[in-house]
Amino acid sequence: MIQKLNIVNGVLQDKFIDGIPVKVQIVEPKGKLNVRTLIKMTEIIGVTNHNTGNPSPTAGDERHAKWLQNVEYADKEYVSAHLFVDEDSITQCVPLDEVCFHAGDGKGAGNRKTIAIEICENRNVDKAIENAKKLNAALILTYPRLVIYKHQDWSGKHCPRVLLSRGIWDLFVRDIRKLVEQTKQPDPFEADRIWAMENGISDGSDPGRPVLRKELWAMLHRMSK
Repeated sequence: MIQKLNIVNGVLQDKFIDGIPVKVQIVEPKGKLNVRTLIKMTEIIGVTNHNTGNPSPTAGDERHAKWLQNVEYADKEYVSAHLFVDEDSITQCVPLDEVCFHAGDGKGAGNRKTIAIEICENRNVDKAIENAKKLNAALILTYPRLVIYKHQDWSGKHCPRVLLSRGIWDLFVRDIRKLVEQTKQPDPFEADRIWAMENGISDGSDPGRPVLRKELWAMLHRMSK
């Protein structure tokens, strides 16, 4: 189940978001600060969703994180994003409470007051979109007043292009809201989680993470004692 995020100094501490691995590759500030502005947001009003516009098979979240670091080193263009998400993971590149150049609205609220999510287009775009829904929902649970925006809302650019071209933006937003609402329902597995903790079978953490076979072996072994 999607849960409120653990964030310290703008950096995600969670290793998984509903089973999706989370990686942190914060861009190192250098030179003109093209990616890292080092400007703290005065408030966070929403999440702005983008598509990367790069369908290359290798252009996943990790590759884009490396690209942003190279942009910072190059000192030629001002572009940034807080988070990239693809079919199998999420990578954070900039602290969530730092201003990013992503919305195309200059000193407007898009750049200065929203968290940027870039949805990768490299392989399984449908899965990347589903993961982006979970990421949006987790951010809203953490910052309950956030509004879900698209890049187009700030600058008129046709972005996120995949969601807009398919005509599924409204469905994307509805699905995020459903995920948030589902967290308000009683967890049918909570009693089982507590039982497993009390009997030393599991520590009860990361309930949405897939179980490794060796972990399953360990749990079965403990139950047999």
